[in-house]
Amino acid sequence: MADRYGDEWKAGLLDPERRFVGIGVADFLEEAGLRAGMTMVDYGCGPGFVTLRAGAIVGPAGRVYALDIHQGMVALAGSRAAEAGLTNVTTLLNDGPEAPLPDGVADFVTCIFVLHYRESRPERGALAADLARLLKPGGRLVVLQWADRMSGEETVELLTAAGLECSGPYPAIDNQCRVTAARPLDNRGAASRPVGLGSGLAQLPETFFDPLPDEVLDDFEGATG
Repeated sequence: MADRYGDEWKAGLLDPERRFVGIGVADFLEEAGLRAGMTMVDYGCGPGFVTLRAGAIVGPAGRVYALDIHQGMVALAGSRAAEAGLTNVTTLLNDGPEAPLPDGVADFVTCIFVLHYRESRPERGALAADLARLLKPGGRLVVLQWADRMSGEETVELLTAAGLECSGPYPAIDNQCRVTAARPLDNRGAASRPVGLGSGLAQLPETFFDPLPDEVLDDFEGATG
């Protein structure tokens, strides 16, 4: 296995033929519910493979915050976003106990092949709580995880303990699994702020909690953990 953050590891993440075979990450994100005008957090962005596609989807009215624990990944994702002309992408170093963002900032959060790097249950629980903290009421989270390094059932347990409503785990290829989750709405059964054209919440598909089609999940066949 390639060393994490080494040249081979980065190349594997950035090679679309190796990491995404088939419909592509943009289609995966759109199938999961990402829409124009949303604010998204890419939690554990690496070199920005997901970040750049997300920036193109949310468009000028949206915002993508790309977070990583490694300064080299933050710099690389930022430079790639700049080269692509994506002024709606902000990259941030995430090396503290919580992400450097306010509570309830995101309509949509992705956490792809990140949780298993936290070795202890308390560390994983703290990360799950941080993911939940970032979501607006009604906001959505997608977690893709290596099942042989951390079970889908544990992922669901941690996110549920953090106050999220979960669906899954849905098995994918090569010991991968997907969990979707949402931050509950307020006591009135509605989002705590008005849903407008820029919020993205009104545009989420009713099928958000359905299992993704096999051809979408196959897109992650070559991902490197």
